[in-house]
Amino acid sequence: MTDVDDQMLAYATPVILVGASPMPIAGALDALPDNWPVIAADGGVDALVALRRQPDMIIGDMDSATHLPDGVPVMRLAGQDDTDLEKCLNRITAPLIVGLGFLEGRLDHTFAALHAMMTLPHDRPVMLIGDSDVFVRLQGDFTMHCTPGTRFSVWPLGCQAFRRSAGLKWPLDGLVMRAGEIIGTSNETDGAAVTIEADAGDGYAVIMPRSATADMLAAITTASI
Repeated sequence: MTDVDDQMLAYATPVILVGASPMPIAGALDALPDNWPVIAADGGVDALVALRRQPDMIIGDMDSATHLPDGVPVMRLAGQDDTDLEKCLNRITAPLIVGLGFLEGRLDHTFAALHAMMTLPHDRPVMLIGDSDVFVRLQGDFTMHCTPGTRFSVWPLGCQAFRRSAGLKWPLDGLVMRAGEIIGTSNETDGAAVTIEADAGDGYAVIMPRSATADMLAAITTASI
């Protein structure tokens, strides 16, 4: 274990970020490329140690990590005004961040993860993979190939306007979504591809079944790398 200073971490490839959710992450982790860096958010290191995986770095206030492997850099960040997920997101620059272990477990932790998606200071995509769903935070236009008849929820992360969409059962044309007013739960794909043309706004989330992870990952890595 080696302590490192608070600093920005820049990566040319996507980064895998592992949190401390009690839900299993082995399947999702094994499906991701082996050459992507793996960073543990505090207690997420325990989940990795249990899978005999060593992270490239551990970031957090270290209030929940019980295993700190030898030789792994540790960025200790005090403070309770932001979560360990926010601490990581605010220090990682990468074309894509894929988070495991942030959507299941305690409901307040899930809400905290959604809050982190709403306060990101950049426009790059962030994907969270859970036990039953996959969530991607987006800004701007989005296109992906998918299986017709798949659940495709669209949620505003603040206020988000849309110009038009194609490939959805209920189009987004001209909609202005805002939490507490208009949201897009349980929309559905009705073609082999979905296209969203976004207008001005704070960003939005696409939420699909976990079975759509590969299709969503293909769409956002093609667009972001």
